[in-house]
Amino acid sequence: MTRLNVVRLVRDAWWAASAPMSFFRALHETPAAHLPRALVAAFVAVLLALAVLSLAFVRATGSDGFVLVWAIASAIALPYLAMVILLGGLVMVRPAELDLRAWEIVAWSWVPAGALALSLAPAAVVVPFPAALVGLVAFPFWHVVLVATGVRMFARQRALTAMVLYLVAVFVVPALLLAVSYAVMTSMR
Repeated sequence: MTRLNVVRLVRDAWWAASAPMSFFRALHETPAAHLPRALVAAFVAVLLALAVLSLAFVRATGSDGFVLVWAIASAIALPYLAMVILLGGLVMVRPAELDLRAWEIVAWSWVPAGALALSLAPAAVVVPFPAALVGLVAFPFWHVVLVATGVRMFARQRALTAMVLYLVAVFVVPALLLAVSYAVMTSMR
């Protein structure tokens, strides 16, 4: 990537996170989806968020294994992110009559993770647990606002149905699977 492309990607990521309505309106005016740019922005944003969460973890525990924690977190989170983007876009394609735009909307909706990470990085050094908690609580709301804005901008019909399916697939089902897994693992003792 050239320096100009990197600057443009950072600018677009900030624009998506800070002014989603105008960002998705401008995206709507482009003739074709630019899925690779959105995916790069999503993965870089999540890597930044994982770096700050790893920093908060090592500061809270008094550890010095930042790189190890970040590598393990990235090895777990990045494949999960790919699956969430794939599944999230897939459940919105039919009800909202979207094409590649469904995956583009989902990918751009992950950029608040990077914005939050950059803003919470100083706090993660000083007060790691509260900083991590703020980021983990604030991000899902910001993410849902971006997805809802993008779906409303691009969907020809049934935007609400697409949004409900997205929330169920991305938030409810994983939470239920985690709860059931926890219940099974604790009952095995």
